[in-house]
Amino acid sequence: MRVLLGVLAATTFTPAWTYVPAPLRAQLAAQEGGTLYLPARTPSFYRYRSGAAVRAGVLTVTFTNRVRIRQGLHRWTKQTFVWQVRPLAGTADCRNWGKAQKTLQMSGNKVYWAPGVAWRCVTDARGHRHVLAAIDDTGKFPDTGLGYVVASGLDVSGR
Repeated sequence: MRVLLGVLAATTFTPAWTYVPAPLRAQLAAQEGGTLYLPARTPSFYRYRSGAAVRAGVLTVTFTNRVRIRQGLHRWTKQTFVWQVRPLAGTADCRNWGKAQKTLQMSGNKVYWAPGVAWRCVTDARGHRHVLAAIDDTGKFPDTGLGYVVASGLDVSGR
């Protein structure tokens, strides 16, 4: 029985949005008009470190890679990607937002990709449209790497 419980504990999923502290999530949701879209999944070892903000209606959250030095000790690297949530006009075509070169079907969501960015569009409970985007200026993430992040985006304002 202990082995089974140990295996179950080791396979638990921690949503990426939980790495953003709850008081900061509440503050960002208030600035975003009551919604807060954040990714549930990020590449392994990418965590929120600091600097989330809403400026001119655009939410920006940087996720940074950290490596394990030894048990209990990690070091932040310079490898990052940026999560953004932008307003989208009701008549705008999501595919054209970033000049899509590929369309990916991931986790039941249609995700668009162009070099260095993946995005999808969502409509919140109040009928406002948003672009959820993962941006990589380094070019190290493949299309599916960024798409994986974007496909997992959800409104966490009530959590």
